[in-house]
Amino acid sequence: MEICRSSVCLLTILFFLNVTNYVTSATLVSSDKTTKADIASPVIYQVRDGFYSLSNSSINRATSEHFQIIWGNKDTTGSVNLEFIQGNLANLESIRLFYIEKIGLGDIGRTQDPAITGTYKTNIYIALTGLDPSFDDWAYMGVDKDSFGFIMMMPGAMRVDPPSWVVPHELAHAFIFHNGGVVPYAWNEALSNFLRNEYLYSDYYSYGGTIYGPTSDFFAPYILNSEVHFPSAKNWYDSWPIFLYIYENPDYIIGLGKQALLKIMTYRKEETTYFKAITAVTHVSIKEILGGMARRMVTMDFKAQKYYLQHLDELLKIIGNREKIYTTLKNENDGWMVVPANKAPQQAGYNIIPLTIPLNTASITVNFQGTSTDKNADWRVSIVTVTKSNNTINLHGDEKGVYLVVVATPDFIPFIDIDKDGITYPYKVQVTTR
Repeated sequence: MEICRSSVCLLTILFFLNVTNYVTSATLVSSDKTTKADIASPVIYQVRDGFYSLSNSSINRATSEHFQIIWGNKDTTGSVNLEFIQGNLANLESIRLFYIEKIGLGDIGRTQDPAITGTYKTNIYIALTGLDPSFDDWAYMGVDKDSFGFIMMMPGAMRVDPPSWVVPHELAHAFIFHNGGVVPYAWNEALSNFLRNEYLYSDYYSYGGTIYGPTSDFFAPYILNSEVHFPSAKNWYDSWPIFLYIYENPDYIIGLGKQALLKIMTYRKEETTYFKAITAVTHVSIKEILGGMARRMVTMDFKAQKYYLQHLDELLKIIGNREKIYTTLKNENDGWMVVPANKAPQQAGYNIIPLTIPLNTASITVNFQGTSTDKNADWRVSIVTVTKSNNTINLHGDEKGVYLVVVATPDFIPFIDIDKDGITYPYKVQVTTR
């Protein structure tokens, strides 16, 4: 398989695929992406299994350089064949290389148990094939008795072409685990989805010479519940825009960027909240990060903006979603507009408020007043204009929309269980134009 990105094709590397207890073999063409380190000092990845003996004749095994796929003799789906296995090994190699080469994560071939030495292939178990049914599930990453990450997936989660979106998510979990950082349970899913999305946006998202990237996932539950704290049960898989903002660093804030996110993922100190860990690593106020991120949610102003806006447009076509994504303030008799109680943001939650004003005015002035009784209450407030091409903003005449963005950024952000609601931070505003 050769993938040409320019007038020059990169070198294709061959791996050997061993099938059915290492009795027969067939060649597997891997991704053509490689690194100088791979060439200069090859490492032999050994085979091991934390659940089944390597001599168990009822267990089938197939390997590539860095992975071992393991399945039983009773496939109930009729989909597990040599082509399926080869395709998944090729996809796994490509995803692994992306996470190492482009994201910068460390390898996953070594255990965190200091008593075990050597480098080993990562085990992928296929459910519904006669393995221990107690392990059967759609897809998950676990840790075996020797502290190696493994992945269990049903065949339906392992589509070969186009490559499954489930596989890069589960492999991301393995990378997060093996890179050793303290990533709280409630944040792990969002971080894995962020890593998966970076893969989808790349030309590593490919199979058989067809490049499917760039494309993008979306974070619909997050923006449909934007006023809710995160991560919560309503948004925890999808609250990854904060990682987007840190990684892409679109506002060029010193302390943020690719290396910052790597340091966050590998930060080994357990803080009271992950927000505190982010601040400890970046030395950037979480208030500044949350405020900058929320502003960009108005137009999905990140590198995959084209795809995010397509997803947003589809979401807005569903009746009731517009009222969830955007906040309408209630007019009071005294000229103030008040956030409805059900839309008042919890900690780190935000509101996007379309302002109904004449767009031919010269300027807009917003008077903001928090009405929370919490002594730690604080907010970040921004005016965002959407064009055709301090509290006061001057208009240029080419705007097609003006929005007020309010984020709850209390001085103290405590841990909140994902199944609990946080306290709300209500406010009111006055908007004047001239």
